[in-house]
Amino acid sequence: MTDPDYSAAARCYHAGADERHQQSPWLVSAQRRISHAQLHEHIGRMGGLLQARGIGIGDRVVVASHDDVEAARLFIALICHGVTVINLDPDTGAERAAALVARADPSLLILDSGIATRWQAERLGRALLEIVPAATGGMLGRLMGRSAPAAGLLAELERQTPVAPPAQLPPETLAYILFTSGTTQQPKGVCISHRALFAHLETLSRHFGYDSDSRILNTLMLSHADGMIQGPVIAFFNQASLFRPLRFEVTTISELLDAVYQLRITHMIAVPTMLALMLRLGTEQRDAFRGGDFRLLVSCGAQLEAALHTGFTEAFRVPLVNVYGLTETVVGGVFAGPDAASGRPGSIGLPRDCELRIVDAEGRDLPPGATGELLLRGALLMSGYFGEPALTAEVLREGWFHTGDFASQEPDGLFQIRGRLKNVIIRGGYNIHPEEITEVLQRHPQVKEAVTFGLPDPVWGEVVAALVVADDEVDEAALQEWCAGRLEPRKQPSRLQRVPALPRGRSGKVVLEEARALLAAVAAAPAGAAREDGELAERLLDVAARSFRVPRERISLASTPADVPGWDSLAHMEFVVALEEAFGIRLSPMDIMALNRLDKALRWLQP
Repeated sequence: MTDPDYSAAARCYHAGADERHQQSPWLVSAQRRISHAQLHEHIGRMGGLLQARGIGIGDRVVVASHDDVEAARLFIALICHGVTVINLDPDTGAERAAALVARADPSLLILDSGIATRWQAERLGRALLEIVPAATGGMLGRLMGRSAPAAGLLAELERQTPVAPPAQLPPETLAYILFTSGTTQQPKGVCISHRALFAHLETLSRHFGYDSDSRILNTLMLSHADGMIQGPVIAFFNQASLFRPLRFEVTTISELLDAVYQLRITHMIAVPTMLALMLRLGTEQRDAFRGGDFRLLVSCGAQLEAALHTGFTEAFRVPLVNVYGLTETVVGGVFAGPDAASGRPGSIGLPRDCELRIVDAEGRDLPPGATGELLLRGALLMSGYFGEPALTAEVLREGWFHTGDFASQEPDGLFQIRGRLKNVIIRGGYNIHPEEITEVLQRHPQVKEAVTFGLPDPVWGEVVAALVVADDEVDEAALQEWCAGRLEPRKQPSRLQRVPALPRGRSGKVVLEEARALLAAVAAAPAGAAREDGELAERLLDVAARSFRVPRERISLASTPADVPGWDSLAHMEFVVALEEAFGIRLSPMDIMALNRLDKALRWLQP
């Protein structure tokens, strides 16, 4: 990928035209199979579309789609043509979406029709292309006797004459901007250049052993870096194949493990929460990774605890590498494994193609064994935060990125994370900035103040918790409803408690450790007789209402995931853990996956 005649993106594009790779799959989902040749054609037609609309190198385009294939090939096509992609979570609420679009100032919005309607895109003041489902137009539609849609992305692409990506791009051209969770008024956009992206893709490819024969399984969300970069993009870079056969759910773990063997997977990308669930629920498929093709399992997105690392590798007998990285470092930078020298469980291993330092509060280097802030330097670093020079200067100093993590270098030379300076909640591998949840809560007309923080959790690593000072007329259920309409599901508080006042120190700041202790004390205290009447059914329904973040009166023993909006895969396991803690029981993998109606749980609680 180092040919000086081409930018790295153009080089990958031309490699896609190689006859050796043309018909091999680039992306295979449950519904569609896209070859490298089809991706190559899509990139060319997107070039024609961009040229026709006057969108060029350095311009910005917002993309949001629930269709993984469309989101992935748009991301790659735009990058190839030097256009900066802002890839938004399709579950983003309308209010936050409007703020992000205004902040990004894009030349074009490309959205699913449903998302365009929900976001009221016509009010955003930007050119819009809607993604019309493939079955209603295009070649397939014509073969089935349907006429192509008069408007929409697919119809416009069909009319274009392919245009190849520019042979050369300035390496500091921004490939994408990823807006991390933050307040609505001040969302933080991480800017990743072509230099950083393709330098890191080289590192990942070399360290994980990717080649054109690699068959990668990655079901992580494409609106996050680990899903997109370690999925569609790394497959494009290596002319490899990516498989997304299903959505990761508690009920699909068995299918996912079967897919590793059936699809002859060589590499799998996961977050620690997925590993914990596979370890607990995949007891009948311990040989899933021993089919002869599998090479490496990659854990990313959150800290991999030593016990989980050891337990998983012993149970499944699979090579496992733990990746430490941040959005600001594309996806990685420091690797524990797959070699034995760097792969000690509990550590983050050693840096690859970058440098690390550990410093004290004054920026002085600390000796091995001492704990200080972890600093990182290398080609993989972000260019800065979009439109935030002061914020960029705070974290990028003399070429060193201040990660906000406490770390130490152990006697064996490996690095280990000791804690976080930044108040970020990592839930199931996804970063959540508590300020966003606090802001949403404090906009409620009856809320006086609030604070949000993370709580340790055995399944998700951390869950979101909040304390709220509010008028007596508003209860926790009403506040959860308020959050549900303004936050993506994964950001909604798992624990939300009204309190008379927030615990503050002498400086007036909320003391988070005291907030956590206060929440634990309130949870342990006996509740009022209205709910704590000793009946198993009432106690069960209370636990369910809290886990699914719905008012108690909206659920019954007959409730199922179909009629409880908050009962998704994440909440399902929160409910299981809460049941086990509340009733002192341990559910079997079969029980957990069969739990599709609340009265089933009641049977397990009865003596």
